[in-house]
Amino acid sequence: MINTYKNAKTRKVHETGEPKGSKGLDGERAARVLDILDAADGLNALPVLASYRVHKLKGDRDGQWSITVNLPWTVCFMPTDQGWDDVEITDYHKG
Repeated sequence: MINTYKNAKTRKVHETGEPKGSKGLDGERAARVLDILDAADGLNALPVLASYRVHKLKGDRDGQWSITVNLPWTVCFMPTDQGWDDVEITDYHKG
């Protein structure tokens, strides 16, 4: 379950599927990925399909995980005992 969004833009994409201001982001797929995250009750419930590229992040984002929407866009999130915090759609490779 998604507990918190990192920004309003991510919440809006989840609610509407509209990726305004995010060039190249597939809004419909992003909304589906966020739906998957919202329905999952833990890391083991996330999809294992290679196209989602679920993986743990390092460096500045240590402790966060990522699910690919469409490259370079990903959904980053922090797992907690009660769900997911700081959920955001981002290109985390961009400086």
